[in-house]
Amino acid sequence: MLKRRKLVAGGVMLAALPSFARVASAQAAGKPILIFAGDETSEACKVWRTQWEPLFKQAPVFQKVDYRVVFTRTPALLMKPANWPSDLRWVLDAFLMSQVGVEQGAETPRFFLIQGGQITMTAVGNNAWRDIMWPTLLDVTNSKP
Repeated sequence: MLKRRKLVAGGVMLAALPSFARVASAQAAGKPILIFAGDETSEACKVWRTQWEPLFKQAPVFQKVDYRVVFTRTPALLMKPANWPSDLRWVLDAFLMSQVGVEQGAETPRFFLIQGGQITMTAVGNNAWRDIMWPTLLDVTNSKP
């Protein structure tokens, strides 16, 4: 029985390695990680996906970040670890334990900036994207708009 548990645990770890390797390689390369967390019911998320995201993907800064998306049907599902990639679940855990997470919860669209394996900034809403997160991304990547 003990050997079976070790085998199953080892298999789970091996299955998770590619996703952990992705975060590790992005961080080793010095690339910040930008996470967009949103849901299908949010009008603000629809605006992000149709207007802001295409502009972001065309900008030079996009090549300098590892862009990840966590997108669920509803805001409540966004707060469930099972809906996050395994290598990013720690971001949700840290957010939910923070004062911002307690106060704002599932407000979307939410953006997380990860640098050096730590959350260095989170912002919610399209105005916060434009006024806070976008200038910060330009600054940390030494990019122009």
